[in-house]
Amino acid sequence: MSDKPKVILDIRGEEEYITGHIPGSKNIGLQELSFALGDVEPEDKILLVCRTGKRAGQVKLLLEDEGFHNVEVLAGGMEAYKGEIAKEE
Repeated sequence: MSDKPKVILDIRGEEEYITGHIPGSKNIGLQELSFALGDVEPEDKILLVCRTGKRAGQVKLLLEDEGFHNVEVLAGGMEAYKGEIAKEE
């Protein structure tokens, strides 16, 4: 299995997302979470992103309850992220 996540879900608000996000990530609200995972298998790697990692940690527990066990949280969230940033205009 690849180390690269199948999906990167950014659970921050839309305004936070458009000011800077990980390229290829999807901005998704909690109410849309099951829709976003429609084509993701339980063993696929999922990376959750929020501002600090706290909200993503809570969402990770929800996903694990739904049978997704290869879920990771971006440690420190976007505040700690040092990689490439994409912005919406």
